[in-house]
Amino acid sequence: MEKTEILGKIKEAEERVEQEIKNAIEEKNRKIAEARTKAKEILDEASARAEEIKSEILSKSMKEIEKEKEQILNMGEKEIAKVAEEGEKKIDEAVEFLYKEFMREINA
Repeated sequence: MEKTEILGKIKEAEERVEQEIKNAIEEKNRKIAEARTKAKEILDEASARAEEIKSEILSKSMKEIEKEKEQILNMGEKEIAKVAEEGEKKIDEAVEFLYKEFMREINA
């Protein structure tokens, strides 16, 4: 083989290697882009699901809070009614006590 022929084959081999490197780089970049796209899709889906779960938890919590609020209000209303009833029962006693105290002060 002549020197020029050997140099030509070396050059062809170098060009093939360069092309393979270029193809490999392009393939790597394509796969990275696909992975980024897939990762974004996964993150978007996870974010949407997280929002759904957050809404469900918030809704459930608000219902529980409303239920507890109603129970507390009902207990408060019952307690107020009980105190008012006891107070009404003692009105006669209070009036009589005040009348006796008034009469004692007048007669003193």
